[in-house]
Order: sequence, then structure tokens, then C-alpha cells
Amino acid sequence: MAKQPYHRKNLAAAIQQQARQQLEEAGVDQLSLRQIARFLAVTPAAVYRHFPDKASLLAALRVEFQEELAAALREGVLDSPNATAMLQRMVTNLLTYARNHPQATVFLLQTPVPAPQSLQTVVALLAAQQPGTLPVEQAAPAIWTFLLGTLLQLPTQPATAEEVTAQLMRLLRA
Repeated sequence: MAKQPYHRKNLAAAIQQQARQQLEEAGVDQLSLRQIARFLAVTPAAVYRHFPDKASLLAALRVEFQEELAAALREGVLDSPNATAMLQRMVTNLLTYARNHPQATVFLLQTPVPAPQSLQTVVALLAAQQPGTLPVEQAAPAIWTFLLGTLLQLPTQPATAEEVTAQLMRLLRA
């Protein structure tokens, strides 16, 4: 193995990438700054220079996961002019993300996750296309809360995007 230079470019990014891998494989409780240092062949002090404690590293990971989740939710949503189809696509994207990244999802759900702007936009389109639904300011938080609850139940109660979307549409007409 080639010897690593004393000063490494992008060490912070490498630390965060390795932390992400540890979190995805074993969960947040098993994340260890010392193991990250060992894996990257740097001293623990080098890791602590970039992230003074585990909490600061977890905060950086949380931002990364929230941005990734928001991007995943938006993917392909505008492929249809139908707001119900857009909502179903968002639900599909959310469930796919949760299945592909179960530990990241559990980690994200440990603190409040704000409703993404893309969901609020789709809910506004739904309200415009389907009169008689809840007002947007009530519907968007209700839908997001329902979706987060669905994520919490996924390990024991699998759900399809079609089922979840149908339940959401009933919720909107309540």
C-alpha cells in the first residue's frame, strides 16, 4: 500500500464519506471517529481538527442526507402534468430512498425533518387540480407527517407507493 502524504487534500470530505459508510452499514450508534481515523490512516487528532466531536460530524451528515432526500423526492416528479401522479412519484421516490438507505432514514427521523418545498408545490398543484381538498397550509404538513410515519413503520409494515398515495388522497379530502 502506498504511503499517504502527511497532509491530505480533502480530508474533511474523506472523513465524511467514511462516516457515511459506517453509518449506512452499522447505524449511528456504531459510528466512531477513531475507527474513521484508523481507516483513513490518519491520526485521531487529524479527524478532530475537521470535526471537533461526533456531534459536529453527525450534523454535517444530517445536512448531506437531508439534501440527498430532497433531491430524491424531486426526481422525475415533473414528468407528469397530473398532480396525483406527481404525488405518487414523490411517494415512490421516498420509499425507494428509505429502502436503499435504511440506516440513513432512521438517522434522519431522530430529529424533525422539515417538509421539502417540492412537496408543498405538489400539494398546491393538487389543491388547484382537485377542488374540495384541504387548504395547502394544512395539507402539506399533514401529508409530510403521514409520510414520515409511514417511514417509521416500513421495517415491520411494508407499503407500496400506490397504497400510500391512495391513503394520502383520502386524507386530503377529509
